[in-house]
Amino acid sequence: MPATTPRGYPYSIPSDPADVPQAIEDLARAIDLDVDAVADTITARPMFRLTGTTPISFPLMVAPIEDLPMFFDQVDANVGGALAPLSGPTRQIVPALPGFWWVQCTITIPRAGSTNLDAIGASLQTPTETLVRHNTHIPPPASDGSNNLVVSSGVFMNGTTDYFELIASINRTALTLGSYTINRRYMLAFRMTES
Repeated sequence: MPATTPRGYPYSIPSDPADVPQAIEDLARAIDLDVDAVADTITARPMFRLTGTTPISFPLMVAPIEDLPMFFDQVDANVGGALAPLSGPTRQIVPALPGFWWVQCTITIPRAGSTNLDAIGASLQTPTETLVRHNTHIPPPASDGSNNLVVSSGVFMNGTTDYFELIASINRTALTLGSYTINRRYMLAFRMTES
C-alpha cells in the first residue's frame, strides 16, 4: 500500500507492486484535489485603483511655490470592499478596511511649456504626516511630451477616518509661468494585512 506525504500525496514504497502508470495517476489526482481545495480558500487581497480624469490647473501664479490637491473621479477597481463609493471628485481617499496599506500614486506631468518652471513635485499625505515626497527639477521639455512622477509608501490606516491625499506642487523662478494643468493621476492601494 502506498505511503502519503503530510498533504496526502501518495508515493510508492519498496514493497508495493511495480505499477508506474497507476502511481503517476494516483499522484496526479491527489495533487489536483489538493490544489482545488487550496484554491477554494484563497480570496482576493483588498485593493483599489482610482483615476483622476478631470484636468486640474494651477491658477495664474502669484507665489513661487504652490500646492494643489489632486482629485479622483473614477474607480477602476475595488476588490474586497476596500473603498467606499466615491461621491463625485474626491481628494481625501479613505480605505474602508483597517490594516497596513501599500499605496502608489502617479501624476502625469505635462509638457513644461515654459523655461520658468523650476520643479514639479508630488507628495502623499495622511491626516497626520507626509509619507513621501518626490520632486523633479528637470521638467520635460515640450518636445518630450510628458513624464510620470511616482510616489509610494506604506502605512497603517484605521479604516474609518484615516485617508490618503495626493498633492502636486510647482516651483518657478518667475511669476510669468501662467497656468499649468495636470491631466491624469492615479492611485493604487493594496491592504497588506488582515487588520
